[in-house]
Amino acid sequence: MKIAVIGGGPGGLYFALLTKKRMPNCTIDVYEQNRADDTFGFGVVFSDETLDEFLSADPESYEQVRANFAYWTDIAIEHRGERTLVGGNGFAGCSRVALLNLLQERCHAVGVHLHFETTIDADAPEARFADCDLILVAQGVNSPVRAKYADAFGARVIEQRNKFAWLGSTRPLDAFTFFSPAPTRDISAPTPINTRKAIRPG
Repeated sequence: MKIAVIGGGPGGLYFALLTKKRMPNCTIDVYEQNRADDTFGFGVVFSDETLDEFLSADPESYEQVRANFAYWTDIAIEHRGERTLVGGNGFAGCSRVALLNLLQERCHAVGVHLHFETTIDADAPEARFADCDLILVAQGVNSPVRAKYADAFGARVIEQRNKFAWLGSTRPLDAFTFFSPAPTRDISAPTPINTRKAIRPG
């Protein structure tokens, strides 16, 4: 079996990794338009429940996550100068580029072929990958392939007012912190901080 993955973000890489582990004889190629160390987001956060899924699916990447991610057991809510702590909530976080790097390493280790700085023409993916049994599109929200086949996929975009901001900082925090500086309840700013890896600007 031969599979082409269009998009080398965390979703595409993790699919390729797990599929290759499940089907070692399958040929999998991942095509990413950017460089290996490019990213357009600054950080990622996983709950304990998600980490448990990582452990069951791929123990090797789980160990790398636990070794390289910052970890918090508390949630802090800061509102109008008051700080409230809620315990018993495990979260791990790191820079997005750190996650990409460890997934790229795992893909290399199991035999997935990674192609960077390679743009796939959204008008002709079937022609480009005519010899593939499966084409997986993992390009994110602005996927040109999804836009091209929006009717077939049933995809649509609805623009609405944003009530949530995802921020990054180099300041270490002792908890997974949510800020709500404004008096209105419409705006909250959760701030996952990575204390072990430098956060690249998105």
